[in-house]
Amino acid sequence: MENYIQNKKFDTPHSEGFLIIKSANEWIDEAKTKPIPKRIFGPFWYEEELCILFADTNQGKSLLAVQIIDSVTKGVSTLGIEMELKASKVIYFDLELTAKQFEMRYAQYDQEQDILFDHFEFSEHFLRAEINPYGHDESIEEYETYLFKEIETQTSKSGAKILVIDNLSCVISDNEKARNTTPFLIRLNNLKKMHGWSILLIAHTPKRNLFAPISRNDIQGSKSFINLIDSCFAVGESQKDPSIKYLKQIKVRYGAFQFPTENVMVCKIGKETNFSSFRFLEFGKESDHLKQFNLTNKGQIKSKAYELKEEGHSNVKIAQMLGVSEGAVRKWLKQVEAED
Repeated sequence: MENYIQNKKFDTPHSEGFLIIKSANEWIDEAKTKPIPKRIFGPFWYEEELCILFADTNQGKSLLAVQIIDSVTKGVSTLGIEMELKASKVIYFDLELTAKQFEMRYAQYDQEQDILFDHFEFSEHFLRAEINPYGHDESIEEYETYLFKEIETQTSKSGAKILVIDNLSCVISDNEKARNTTPFLIRLNNLKKMHGWSILLIAHTPKRNLFAPISRNDIQGSKSFINLIDSCFAVGESQKDPSIKYLKQIKVRYGAFQFPTENVMVCKIGKETNFSSFRFLEFGKESDHLKQFNLTNKGQIKSKAYELKEEGHSNVKIAQMLGVSEGAVRKWLKQVEAED
């Protein structure tokens, strides 16, 4: 078998097997013919990447996604972040909002006359898709399988090479389990490779600990499937002001971490005229925007330590979150248990 492998020239076409085997040099020679991926949204998302953007509910994930799409379809940067593409077609699978809800975000509202006016003008390269409630026959095919096929079919028909899926909850009914989400991400990865697509997938985060920095543990579903994607970034809410958000990189494959916890991008979310969007404010530390403990209230800290322990955090992790020693955490936990 070893001699066979050494002597065989691995030029197997993609249709002849599940795995394609070539020498490392052959793979590199093939890669040399492909251009270096360009930035779609600065260091957060590059061409031909499967990227996840996640945040808690009502933190502006969809607003940011549309802002990025507007940037790409017009060939201009946004938030001062580099965008290296010429104006490009993007298809946005908006699986949450109705057309009217979408319209209201991108128009001005006259309260006295109860009318919308001065609508924002998007590029014709911006394609939006929503679900037709009459378009699926459940007796023929499972909903999730049918939706995935439709996403592939309609993207191919549109000619777009960039797609945004908003959001994961609408595509997979039970995405809290890795066994349900992992196959979907593998299929998305295959589409990316087959078609050369760039994919941004929007996801939620379950209720998270507002005292701790955002991490891969906060992504909806299983932290293990972050290994299946190329890049990931999150939107966090400042505890100083709910209109203040910050963008933080969670995973990168190209380039480096430009916006980790020590240097997050701080923005203000709002709607000045007819475009709901993020506006850049400054760079800052994530710790400045996290919820702070009142260290004078030891009872509160003890209760919080016990609550974090119940959530499954280790004593060391709890100590890091609370900014105290691990020994203090052990002592408090014993006291709370004794009181119970």
